[in-house]
Amino acid sequence: MLDSTAASPSILATIATAFRRNRLPCLLLNVVVIALVTSYYRWPAVAGLWSAVGDFKTTWSFGFSLASTIFAAVVLPSTVQWAMGTLPEEGRVRRLLLLALFWGYRGMEIDLLYQFQTQLFGAGNDVGTLIRKVAMDQFVYSPFWAVPTYVIALRWIDHGGVWRQTWRSLDRRFWTYTLPSVMITNWIVWIPAVALIYSLPGPLQFPLFSMVMCFFVLLVTLLAKGGEGGKEVPLNDLPPP
Repeated sequence: MLDSTAASPSILATIATAFRRNRLPCLLLNVVVIALVTSYYRWPAVAGLWSAVGDFKTTWSFGFSLASTIFAAVVLPSTVQWAMGTLPEEGRVRRLLLLALFWGYRGMEIDLLYQFQTQLFGAGNDVGTLIRKVAMDQFVYSPFWAVPTYVIALRWIDHGGVWRQTWRSLDRRFWTYTLPSVMITNWIVWIPAVALIYSLPGPLQFPLFSMVMCFFVLLVTLLAKGGEGGKEVPLNDLPPP
């Protein structure tokens, strides 16, 4: 059994560190999301463009979610890292393929979650409906499935797709520090964002998610250039959706 007195400072330090590292991305992210959602409800000309995007998403369905997530989470940050000269050389192609495999699947999974939530709670954007959808997303789906599988999958990718090495890396620190740290970061960044995403009609929710991912990944990739000690901050520290 863990010593709660010994563990408490680590958890508190984790919360403080997660907040410090993500307050700027979180603030800018949600300013952008608010502007995008406002443009749909307040500006008819932009609303027409949004409707066209929604029709495109409906037509391509999971093909859209697969391709757009791979672009946002793999192609975009890798291109920026390459331009900055910070893209790792060793195992580059294999790593990018594994990342594309994971994020392509995860994009379709999130798309399915949004559709399931609409079927379960309805398509309304009233406060009660938004609270139920955000609660299901961030306090059921995220802690019990999305975040653990995200962190383990990235460990697997870091170990070149070798499961035996991945399993050995899932030590006590992983379960008591790394995983809670990513979960806290996820809540800080994504609770406000998904509330705004769910405020849009169903066909527009994943397109907005894709835009948020593009902006956030680009921002974190650029901020990572000034990591501790002049070293690149790993993109694995990026909080999942």
